[in-house]
Amino acid sequence: MSEQRVLLVQKSLIGTCAFLALVLLASFYMVVNGAVQRGAQQRLASVDVATQAVAPAAVQRAGARGAALLARVGN
Repeated sequence: MSEQRVLLVQKSLIGTCAFLALVLLASFYMVVNGAVQRGAQQRLASVDVATQAVAPAAVQRAGARGAALLARVGN
């Protein structure tokens, strides 16, 4: 191969690697950004007044099931 062809191949390889690194960085950013958005939505939902009235009943039912399970294990 001529020197010009080798330089072209090297430059295209470097460019391809740089492009792949940029794509990976962008996809990582989108995944992290989505997780942060979901976390914020879940925190807002837990603070919402409408959901607080339902949550204690669900927690009490879950706690009763866990206590019954522990009572059976202790016997």
